[in-house]
Amino acid sequence: MSRYAKHLLALALVAAGFAVLYRDVVVKLVHDWGTDDNYSHGFLIVPIALYLMWERRGRLAEAVPRPSNLGLGVVLGSVAVLGAGVLGAELFLTRISILGVLTGVVLFLYGWQYLRILAFPLAFLLLMIPIPAIIFNQIAFPLQLLASRFGELALMLAGVPVLREGNVIILSNTSLEVAEACSGIRSLISLLTLAIVYGYVIERRNWARVTLALASIPVAIAANGVRVAGTGIAAHYVGPEAAQGFFHEFSGWLVFIVAFLMLFAVQRAIAWLAPDRAPRTVPQPADSGLPAFPPSRLPASVGGYRAIIVALVLVLSAVAIGRASKSESVPPRESLATFPMDLAEWRGQSADRFDQRILAVLGVDEYVNRIYTAPTNVSVGLYLGYYQSQRAGDTMHSPLNCLPGAGWQPVKQERVTIPVATRIDAATGQPAGQRQIVVNRFIIQRGLDKQVVIYWYQSHGRVVASEYWGKIYTVVDAIRLNRTDAALVRVICPVSGSDAAAEERAEQAATAFTRAMFPLLGRYLPE
Repeated sequence: MSRYAKHLLALALVAAGFAVLYRDVVVKLVHDWGTDDNYSHGFLIVPIALYLMWERRGRLAEAVPRPSNLGLGVVLGSVAVLGAGVLGAELFLTRISILGVLTGVVLFLYGWQYLRILAFPLAFLLLMIPIPAIIFNQIAFPLQLLASRFGELALMLAGVPVLREGNVIILSNTSLEVAEACSGIRSLISLLTLAIVYGYVIERRNWARVTLALASIPVAIAANGVRVAGTGIAAHYVGPEAAQGFFHEFSGWLVFIVAFLMLFAVQRAIAWLAPDRAPRTVPQPADSGLPAFPPSRLPASVGGYRAIIVALVLVLSAVAIGRASKSESVPPRESLATFPMDLAEWRGQSADRFDQRILAVLGVDEYVNRIYTAPTNVSVGLYLGYYQSQRAGDTMHSPLNCLPGAGWQPVKQERVTIPVATRIDAATGQPAGQRQIVVNRFIIQRGLDKQVVIYWYQSHGRVVASEYWGKIYTVVDAIRLNRTDAALVRVICPVSGSDAAAEERAEQAATAFTRAMFPLLGRYLPE
């Protein structure tokens, strides 16, 4: 067998180990590309990255391989990230580890010079990985509100009567909801990808490429605002059908083309204001016909034991992670269906159940949605959403992201400490034990209506206000306890009145209900 054939065999071994380790991750990633329109461009990222690598074949042929043992450490660290992501139900960790493993393999087999040459194609693969849901929601909801405000302003300037509540635009003949799909994040991600590729092809200066990529952000936001405004104007003059179906989809494509033309104008402005005066280099013969790895440049170590070591590490890691991610061991608990209707002085009644569309978004395994009323006629709403496992990708949604979608805007937000009892004493039936919990408290407003919202995340007896720390604890507990069960607890109290005293009364009522309800949670949310 020739040396070149041995090298290809070594690479095939590494590729086989990679396929064994990342089979499920890649299958889920491709599934998301096909089902999530925000990332449908993911199908183009890998072919473009492969082309960028092939384009560098001349430079790779001239480089001298100097394998670095540090690469094996990078591979092992990335595999650890994969394991944490699999156990902790964090898809982003499992996917970002792909880039770490690829980087480590290049470094371990070929060395730093090869890694520098392949740095841009490897970094380009970042665009195929969906943003974590916890960050995506932080971006998408503000973009929805921004597009809604832009549309409202444009409609007012066009003389169209309009009223906006959050991301809902109310016209005389219909209402338009600027949903997540209309937030502009889809066109933003796609346009950013296009800007990076376009800048790489058309520009040689790195600062110009970066400027063009950054310019895609305001361009995408402006273009989406125009789309929302145009949809509103069409719905007013033509009818509600103009805001849905073919016309709605076609407007998306049309606005994306307009956005690209705006991006092209930005590039021409850069070229006009700061022309590239550096002489163009003529491609060398090495860039046109040489194979990426000529046999004369292949050290024995690349095609030998190093490839075998990497392949073994990947396969053994796949076995270890598969065994560790066995079914979760969640302790017995009482069903939320038996959660008491009477809590101290509070009397409860069931609120409306969520429809299947909302349940599909929430991904919750079991929930309680009730209204509790005190003898003083003060009412509070209680929502408990329990997730027995988050490894299937269903994660908790922050009320701070969801409420603005219904038109509610936070006007005051803080974290407060509430003293609570930890349990109900079996002998006396009275609250027992004491602890302090830190929770989120918000005042939200829609029009003239206000509400006080208290919420937190609870898992394994731990109360967490921050959704970021909640996700970190999920990963840690998944590794330590083999559990990802958790719950979102939310209490809402309407503000009756417009003065500060009314807000204070609502805050006191929400806090009093929280203290009455908390000691019971241990029976339904296992510690």
